[in-house]
Amino acid sequence: MSGRRSRLLGLLILVGVLVTWSPQTASAHAYLTSTSPADGSSLSVAPTRLRLAFSETVVPAATQIDVVAEDGKHYAVTNVRVIGEGGEEPSEVLATLPALPRGAYRVSWQTLSADDLHRTAGVLVFGIGHAVAPAGLDEPVPAPGEVLLRWLVFGALALTLGGALMGRLARRQAATAGPGWSRMAHRGELTGGCAGAVGALLLLVYQISRAESTDLLSSAYGVRWGVREAGFLLLIGAALGRRYRSRGPVLVLGAALVAVGSALTGHSGAGHGVLSTRVVADAVHVSAAATWSGAVLFGLWFAWSARDRRPRLELLAVLRAFGLPAAACVSLIIASGIYLTSGVIGSVDAALVTFYGRALLAKLGVFAVIGVLGLLNHYRLRRVAGPTVRHGTLTAEVGLAIVVLGLAAVITSGQPAVEPQLVRDPAAELVPLQDSRVADLQQTLAVRPNLPGRNLVMVDVFDTRRPAPAPVQQVTVAVVDADGTDSPAVRAERLPDGRWSVAVVLNSSGSAGIEVAVRRQGLPDAVHTYNWAVGGANATARPVLVSTDPIKKELIMVWFVLTILLAGGWWVAMLARLRRVSRRESGTALEISPPPDRSPADVAG
Repeated sequence: MSGRRSRLLGLLILVGVLVTWSPQTASAHAYLTSTSPADGSSLSVAPTRLRLAFSETVVPAATQIDVVAEDGKHYAVTNVRVIGEGGEEPSEVLATLPALPRGAYRVSWQTLSADDLHRTAGVLVFGIGHAVAPAGLDEPVPAPGEVLLRWLVFGALALTLGGALMGRLARRQAATAGPGWSRMAHRGELTGGCAGAVGALLLLVYQISRAESTDLLSSAYGVRWGVREAGFLLLIGAALGRRYRSRGPVLVLGAALVAVGSALTGHSGAGHGVLSTRVVADAVHVSAAATWSGAVLFGLWFAWSARDRRPRLELLAVLRAFGLPAAACVSLIIASGIYLTSGVIGSVDAALVTFYGRALLAKLGVFAVIGVLGLLNHYRLRRVAGPTVRHGTLTAEVGLAIVVLGLAAVITSGQPAVEPQLVRDPAAELVPLQDSRVADLQQTLAVRPNLPGRNLVMVDVFDTRRPAPAPVQQVTVAVVDADGTDSPAVRAERLPDGRWSVAVVLNSSGSAGIEVAVRRQGLPDAVHTYNWAVGGANATARPVLVSTDPIKKELIMVWFVLTILLAGGWWVAMLARLRRVSRRESGTALEISPPPDRSPADVAG
């Protein structure tokens, strides 16, 4: 292996280590997972504490809570604090509520996700001795300033990577116009690197101003931003040192750092645990989309400058040479895009009713139109009657590529559609009773009327062994309510029909835990906790448009099958290409070889 390839391989390994070392996840940025009181709940007793549970850590300084009664009176909350393990672990915002009289209350809240500084906001409604309807989903709209700055960063990366690719193709395919086109591409490459570095800095300043805290610079987000900024600086260095041999590895490393940094500061870099697959997929998606869109822009630029016949012929050669990299970029965009969608769209309804989902669908639609235009250009460049290029088609493709980058900025600035209101939780479905095998006992649990307030818990215990090793002496029931409140274990009373019953109070609707412990003489207690869904309005109550069933597994399966098909298609295409090259070389060799019945001297004579 040559020294240059060894250096390039080492740089790629370094990027891979950086990705694996950095905290990554499979989820998006912080979103609300549960509340206490629950949205739409009717309480029998006034709560003393408000709890907002989030999927990730939020910024305490940016957290605001407003409680308003039905008569318009505001109640101030006190002792607002964030409880969690820090970093990117799930967290809770706790606040102390004042004494609230009977009535209906509306709680408005907003905060910033600590991992990507995206705004998260919502509303919940609860009643005290008063029936209320849930507020439902309240999706925050992306801030226009953040969208514009992200658009600038994406466009700058497109100029840099697209300029590097098309400049290389121009030098190889165009003898007359190549030097001029190469200079065009180099100027675009350098401009993109500078604009990207400035745009990323402005985006950081904008996000810190919204967070109202500079502590984020020393957090994981600051480190991730530094990875992207270092990548842009390397791209600038590669553009300035285009005459040096080390330009290639520096360009690749810079592009990798920008793509990885963009992934780590976006939705793919949020969450808990270490999972590099989504970060790698996001980095591939960003770099492939930027390379393809930037190259199409420079292709149009070359086309407008090619006025004479010879430059037009060289333009056709450059665009035909771009066909293979374009196909590779589009394949990577499609495969990585489907995989990333599995983590940001929770259901069909999530894609249809949210701003985020509609923006993603719009991006897919525009990209499909671009695909049709690309196939049309591909056909025109390779048709037998004579290859041509239409400026109008190229212009439309470039315009739509810019729209795609803008929609990507909107999507990365928004809140992914994975909230509990949008995705059905099978564990939270109401069931009349639950059966469970605990040790050698068969237990049946039922709760009536299964609504917030006073309820009757019925437990039926059946020993599966004959004869039974020991009679049941005692059954106790403890409840962990949907709002997180623990209640002490209560001893159940044995009924004449052999079942056990006990009265409990369920404070709110939603998921609750009911622990049943069965005691027998001489045997260990048989303890089991049931995940129980308490009826009544709750945070997931919303009309179903098409389906709220989770679609993550289906999207992963589509991605897997499509990846196999694309890989197979590329394998077949490469084999066919190698066969054509081999035949062409064989034909050339036959043309220049002397006939077998004549000597080299005869041929010379």
